[in-house]
Amino acid sequence: MKTKKLIRKMRAFLSADRRAQAKKVDSLDKILIKLEKKEASLREKLDGEDKKSRRQELLQKLEVLEAQRKKGKKLREELEATGDDA
Repeated sequence: MKTKKLIRKMRAFLSADRRAQAKKVDSLDKILIKLEKKEASLREKLDGEDKKSRRQELLQKLEVLEAQRKKGKKLREELEATGDDA
């Protein structure tokens, strides 16, 4: 294969990789928004709940959501950082 053709193939491969990465970031954004909405919903339920056992259950769910959102944000930042490097 000639050099120009190899370079063209490599560029196509890299741009496809960037597109896939951008798609992942978009997908992560949508998931993070849904998690935020779910978290707000749980907080509302928590405020209206009087039963101690139910409040504890809601708090545990809330902690899990917060942890997942934190992980998602970190992953999104990493994906954006590697996308900027390319």
